Amino acid sequence: MTVGNQGSEPRGGTDRDGTQQGALVQRMQLIAMAQGLDLGEVRAVAGSYDDVEAGSGRGPIIVSPRTDGMFHVRFQLHRTFPLSEGWTNELVAVVEAAALWRRGCGLRELHEHFPFMSWSELAQAFEDGNPVPTKWGELLSSAWHLSDRPFLQAAHDHPELRLFYPDMSHGSLMLSRKPFDMDSGLVKINPLSGGDYRVTMFPGNFRQEVTSLNEALEIAAACFRPLG
Repeated sequence: MTVGNQGSEPRGGTDRDGTQQGALVQRMQLIAMAQGLDLGEVRAVAGSYDDVEAGSGRGPIIVSPRTDGMFHVRFQLHRTFPLSEGWTNELVAVVEAAALWRRGCGLRELHEHFPFMSWSELAQAFEDGNPVPTKWGELLSSAWHLSDRPFLQAAHDHPELRLFYPDMSHGSLMLSRKPFDMDSGLVKINPLSGGDYRVTMFPGNFRQEVTSLNEALEIAAACFRPLG
């Protein structure tokens, strides 16, 4: 389902007084007004030289102008994960796609109307309401995590742990009750030198080091069990 890749994004990085952001906000608002579209509030992204954003019920819509006249559009579920993104040189199409997304269209409908907007299998799984199996499959099949595969497979084989949303960072496995929400409960299993493992739970101050992966997995599972 993913379409194309524009590679790196050349950016101006010169809009220190907000002139470029302000102009883009105004252009998007005028297009929406002329076509009777609802973009809600369009505003400059704080801390950025040129990005602007509009809100939606599923996260912010980020529009980034590029020095080659293209626009990069991201419909964000989380700051690290877009549900859909694409590139176009037509600002009218950007505004129309954003308005359709705000009205609650699905990923397939979005792509049908705006083929420049791509999405992934994982994004579709989020929309369908069950991203956990897809994310496990993504990690277990990734060449990037080939060296971690035995560790990941052991965690996935645990009947309790496979129910939680996984992610990998610097060789450590993170399992969360709710994706991208540490406060809902997150357990991190960190391999150490010599075959030891450290299990940490957030929020809170729980931390324990053990000498085998099996012990680490059992402790991680226990961290998610209700008290009492």
